[in-house]
Amino acid sequence: MKNKFLLIPVILFLFYVSAHAEKIVLATGEWPPFTSDTMERKGFVSEIVTQVLNSMNIESEIKFYPWRRCYQYVLWNKVWAAFPYSYTEERAKEVLFSDDVAFSTTKFFYYSNAPQKPSFEYNQLTDLRQYKVGAIIGYYYEEQFKQAKLNVDYVSKEKMALEKLFLGRTQLLPLNEMVGWNLIKKTFPDNALNFGTLEKPLDRKSLKLLVNKENQKSVDLLKQFNAQLQVFMNSKQYQDIIEKYSGK
Repeated sequence: MKNKFLLIPVILFLFYVSAHAEKIVLATGEWPPFTSDTMERKGFVSEIVTQVLNSMNIESEIKFYPWRRCYQYVLWNKVWAAFPYSYTEERAKEVLFSDDVAFSTTKFFYYSNAPQKPSFEYNQLTDLRQYKVGAIIGYYYEEQFKQAKLNVDYVSKEKMALEKLFLGRTQLLPLNEMVGWNLIKKTFPDNALNFGTLEKPLDRKSLKLLVNKENQKSVDLLKQFNAQLQVFMNSKQYQDIIEKYSGK
């Protein structure tokens, strides 16, 4: 009888460990409104990912790091996944990607306080050689711009690039459409109506989670996540999130 009573704390401890074993850690960086540590529910994509995991009865924690560290932490198995990332063949050699969680449309922004909008038009990137284009160091489009031989002014942060656009030091700036307007409203609220975008997008990319492809537990969990993601995207809960961040 004494031994049975001694086993109770052990059983309770094991139950506690098991109950908390499902908590996973994910990594992301600052990219409002998609992801931000200062936003409610950590932003658009963060809210989708968290809700999918909740529907799987998995507790999650999202930690914010510099983007390069997010990727490295996946390779080092310090986090289960990092997000949101676009698929590239180079990354696919090292990591496994989830199904599409959201989409990112990148457009060229301009600024003008003239009565008539500037007549920026292009069919291909080489058509923009006559303009000074702002850009962010390390972003995916660097090679594209290099091949098109554009006149590019690189800076380290999107806000710095937007300020140069506002001051007329650059004429065009590629930004995710949602991110760009969010940044404009925060940085230049009184001049927001003087900003615009070219009709033709630079591109539209899907946003995904990425996990360590060598870690079988991570791979198995990703398969479960993908299955539940498809269910969630057909739910009213998902539509409510879309409408909230699209400003409808």
